[in-house]
Amino acid sequence: MEKENNTAVSENTNESDTEKMPETEDGYKKEKNSSLSKILIAAAVVCALVGGFIWYKTQSGKDAYADIQESIVEEPAETVEEEPVKETAAAAASTSSAAAETAATAATAAPAEEIPIDFQTLWETCPDAYAWIRIPNTQIDYPVCQNVEGDQSFYLDHRADKTAEFAGAIYSENYNTRDFTDPVTVLYGHDMSNGSMFQNLHFYEDRAFFEKNRDVIVYLPDRVLHYKIFAAYNYSDEHLLLNHDNFRDENEFYFFLQDILAQRSMSGFVDQNTELTRQSRILTLSTCNAYENQRYLVQCLLMNPEVLPQTGTASEADTSDRAQPSEEAQTGR
Repeated sequence: MEKENNTAVSENTNESDTEKMPETEDGYKKEKNSSLSKILIAAAVVCALVGGFIWYKTQSGKDAYADIQESIVEEPAETVEEEPVKETAAAAASTSSAAAETAATAATAAPAEEIPIDFQTLWETCPDAYAWIRIPNTQIDYPVCQNVEGDQSFYLDHRADKTAEFAGAIYSENYNTRDFTDPVTVLYGHDMSNGSMFQNLHFYEDRAFFEKNRDVIVYLPDRVLHYKIFAAYNYSDEHLLLNHDNFRDENEFYFFLQDILAQRSMSGFVDQNTELTRQSRILTLSTCNAYENQRYLVQCLLMNPEVLPQTGTASEADTSDRAQPSEEAQTGR
């Protein structure tokens, strides 16, 4: 009898446990879902705060450069048309003669090109700025900096005024001189999501834009350099200057030019009619692309090398000195 009672108690206990289990599981699931929801909400809030902070920092950096541009870039003065003055026939003849003489003088001694950048004011806040780059029909309109001594990547995460800012600045390293006389001058800039720095270089992935927007202007304190874009393509992330010993060897430079002309890429464009020689001066603009082990390069040929300081190494190039796509380059050397 006692055994039967024990069995009954055991059965009642099991039945009671069986009835409670579903309630316990539901409660656990509800509690788990509630905790998960709280975690997701907290994560969303953190992401929103981080995203907002990044947007704020990016926008503040962009606004800072807008302030620099506003205070440094001088707009050309407006010309005011004056009422024509009535002249006698003799006076008109004299004026005409003087105008002809002035035109002849201007033809033999053209005035220096206007430099719209107030470098003296620029140096007050950006002491390492030595040039200004402008690409029409893009937002690229910035000072160019170089940390001559010390950390060569300083301007990777500092603005031109030396304020810490992950958007950085447009800069070169001291492997290049600051007068653009090197065979290849490399300028670096971030690919920022808000379109600042060198992000607009990616416009050149579109053939129509590449064909219509080839001009690049570099202002120096005493001269203006005019470049023509002739190539835009993805390249390895190798250090371009160090990997080629700063192109000190003319033959190394010549083969490099051949390789550029031989580019074959679905995402790259090259004007193979560009005349490149050992005396050419190339400006390379370098930024990030979608691949960790690559860079996106836009390369430009200096069109008025006569304005550069004479280094004593340049000479007139003959036709045989022009770079052509080499067989090695075409086969992927």
